Amino acid sequence: MEYTVEQLNFFRICYIVFDLIPKSLRSVFKSEWDIRYKGSFGEWKDTTQNGSDFFNSESKKSRSRNARLLTTIKNGNTAEWDCSCLFFAILFSDSIGTTLSRLVRTNVGDLREFRNYIAHITEAKFTDAEFHNSIGRVLIDFSSMGLPISDIEEVKNQTSFPTSAVNRLVALLNNLQEELKRAKSNFHASEEQVRKLTFDLQQAEDTILREQEQIQCLSDEINSRVVSFCHLPFKPSHQIVKRTNDVSRILTQMQKLEDGCKGVVSTVYLSGSPGCGKSQIARQIGQEFSTTSSDESDGQTFVATVNAETLETLVDSYITLAKQLGVTEYTLTQLATSKDSSPKETIHHLKSLIFPKMRQFFKWLIIADNVEDLSMVLGYLPQTASEECGHGQILITTQDTSAIPTSAPQTYHESLSVGMQREDALELLKQVSQISNHKRAEEVVEVLEFQPLALAAAAFYVCAVVRHGSPNYTWHDYLETFSRGEREGTEEPLAKENGAYSKTMTTAVKMALNNASKNDEILRQTFYLLSLCASESLPIEAAVSFVKARTATSTKETHERPTKELIKAKILKSSLITCLRGDDKVPEYFKMHQIVHEVLKATRITHPETRKALPDAIRSLHQVLLSEYDQLFTNGHACVKLRRVTSHCKALHDVLSTMLANRGDLVKTLASSNTPASIAAWLSTTATVCCDLSNPSDAILFSTSACAFIEYMSNTKETEKLKADILAVHGRVLTLQCQYELSLLFLEESTNISIAVYGKGHATVAGCYNNLGNVSRKLGDYSEAKVYYKKALNITKKIYGEEHPNVATSYNNMGVVYSDLRRHHEAKDYYEKAVIIAQKIYGEEHADTARTYNNLGNVYNDLQQYDRAMAYHKKALKIRKKIYGEEHADVAGSYNNLGNVYRNLGEYVQAKQCHVMALKIRQKVYGEGHMKVATSYHNLNIIYRDSLLQSKVKSNICSLL
Repeated sequence: MEYTVEQLNFFRICYIVFDLIPKSLRSVFKSEWDIRYKGSFGEWKDTTQNGSDFFNSESKKSRSRNARLLTTIKNGNTAEWDCSCLFFAILFSDSIGTTLSRLVRTNVGDLREFRNYIAHITEAKFTDAEFHNSIGRVLIDFSSMGLPISDIEEVKNQTSFPTSAVNRLVALLNNLQEELKRAKSNFHASEEQVRKLTFDLQQAEDTILREQEQIQCLSDEINSRVVSFCHLPFKPSHQIVKRTNDVSRILTQMQKLEDGCKGVVSTVYLSGSPGCGKSQIARQIGQEFSTTSSDESDGQTFVATVNAETLETLVDSYITLAKQLGVTEYTLTQLATSKDSSPKETIHHLKSLIFPKMRQFFKWLIIADNVEDLSMVLGYLPQTASEECGHGQILITTQDTSAIPTSAPQTYHESLSVGMQREDALELLKQVSQISNHKRAEEVVEVLEFQPLALAAAAFYVCAVVRHGSPNYTWHDYLETFSRGEREGTEEPLAKENGAYSKTMTTAVKMALNNASKNDEILRQTFYLLSLCASESLPIEAAVSFVKARTATSTKETHERPTKELIKAKILKSSLITCLRGDDKVPEYFKMHQIVHEVLKATRITHPETRKALPDAIRSLHQVLLSEYDQLFTNGHACVKLRRVTSHCKALHDVLSTMLANRGDLVKTLASSNTPASIAAWLSTTATVCCDLSNPSDAILFSTSACAFIEYMSNTKETEKLKADILAVHGRVLTLQCQYELSLLFLEESTNISIAVYGKGHATVAGCYNNLGNVSRKLGDYSEAKVYYKKALNITKKIYGEEHPNVATSYNNMGVVYSDLRRHHEAKDYYEKAVIIAQKIYGEEHADTARTYNNLGNVYNDLQQYDRAMAYHKKALKIRKKIYGEEHADVAGSYNNLGNVYRNLGEYVQAKQCHVMALKIRQKVYGEGHMKVATSYHNLNIIYRDSLLQSKVKSNICSLL
């Protein structure tokens, strides 16, 4: 069949309308979708999921009105969409059409008009002029949107058309015309329906106008009923104690905050671990706020409590608040029955009703209680520093400290994790337990760390036991139950009775730990470390080092790894963590409450991640030991820190021993996760620190374990050095245990290895000779000891010259052995050389200076120059107490030596006091069966004997007179 030029022009236009325009519209749609939703729903890839996302983004009204089109669109494949689908998706959909740019809307709209124009043509002919005008119109639209025009240019210049293509285009045109006819028919029917609805609407409007006056009158009446009210958090079922000091302190801060805010909203945060009493403190603050505000002004005030645990509970609380503020039941009922609204939308609607009414009050306080996710909730509360709600304050109780602003204006934050004040805690025990006798109650409040929920649970349990069959049950019995690990069982009775808080302390802690671990990787890793450690406070740098190592392993990208400062800040900000500050107010240590630590250990110790965390835990503690060791002999802070760290090292060792059946398995397991040498070095370092801290019982544990690693270490020069050091440390520990013969064997082997590795003239070998000299002295072989000390002195002087700490040590050792040989003047000469070096290098306040003063005191005592002896011993004691505290072997030695001087002076009362102090310290450090303890008993016996003899002599003289 032959077609005229005008007919071919028409068919070419149809090809553009039905093929090329839909193809380009698909490109426009995908581009517009990706601009808006690539970050949320993802890039449009013609998938079923894409179609579902589009469908779900449409309102119910749109879904109903465009059901036919959306049935096709929902499949997601744009290749199946005709022009009607595409024009709807781009121009009229909720997801794209409402935010379309003016350029795209204009050009796509023009293409739609052009397509409808083609569909309405009755004669399928286009003159050349009409054809070129139409082509030009499409080209302008395409070019404006940056769409390719090459296909259109090709059609423009085309001179023939396949018959099959023509037939297809004619069919498409017929379909479109039929569709438009149906749409026109539907439109006429809709017009009639609109006319009817318009009439009905007019009648309804008349009815509304008649009732508006009545509604306005009712609204005015309701709005005028502004009355004060006070709605507080739930009160527990048991007796409560008014925490007057805590409430007064926080109210004072709130008043300062209010005074500085000049009428805008301010926010107070009360954070703390589970069971620390946040809600009850908030309740007491709310009560006091209400009473005080009413007394101060004739204006209306209110205190409201909202449960901000979830958005759903917040909706319920806001509805209650709206009723109290005078919002009509009709409005709230309509809101409550609205099925289209999400909790977020409902809250926004409620805020628009509530906030304006709050301005009618002179002042107000809203308590947002039990906020679990602070970041989620904050946006739905009256905003800090805003003026839209009038003159008021928000009081938030939460465990989530991550979103609490730091030093922000118009805010105040206080942690309540420390618990109750002592007097309040004792009163709570008394009131709830109904036991008036305070005997052992002090111990109970300390064991339970002053935590209100724990105290209330304990008191409620004791009261229940006394009332139901055990009238003689006491706090002593409770403490025994507690010590057996039955704490959780004692918490159940209160949890069952307490409607305000139905969780046990243990359950609340478990939930808090799980939430914190789930939401924060830094805290999760910190909890792994703490589950391995003792309950003692931990140096912050140890945790930072551990978390840094753990997150470096789990995070490949360097820029994603948290900084040390961020790790420290997140740890200290957690409500489950208690920060301990130094004298300069800088955070130094942190810890958990005992119950939190117990729950943590119980839940994490068997976790697979715990074993993986062991090597990093060991490394982090080892780093602290090494960094602080040099300061051990100069200040008490280092001594305190190292004592704490060694307690954690022991906990690590205990964990390993518990997890594994025997030491061989222990060594192999550690060797698989870390080098045996590094583990052995940690154990040996810890043993050394324990020796210097006068903790021989732990020292032998670590040094023995270190020796067990030697067989697993490779044979290199470095490991030989470490082996010599391990043997020397173990020998030193055995000396402290008075196992001198065995000690000598280890020290001799250490010396032989050191000579082989370093050569005879090395400082390490000099140290070995000093160790051998010490054991020889203990064995009574003074001549042999002197030979070893002399060798050490010669080596150190040759290496360092005269003024070096090691030389001073050798002089001291030479002095001691000469004292043992009763050559006191020669001993004194060595001590005086040692003290000159120590004073010059260290000054007065150093352990080595104290040691030399102690030795000079001893030699002057031997020379019967008691006043000079007394002066040196007092100097030594003062320095040692300042560095080590009371419980140290060197402090005991100074007390012992002072006692000897007092005894020689005949001042038996003072002598006895000193020897009793020495005995108590030595018993604690060494235990009863140690030689040092026996020496103290012997010295006390001599004092009793000499003082008794002195009394008899005085009595005889008096009789003679």
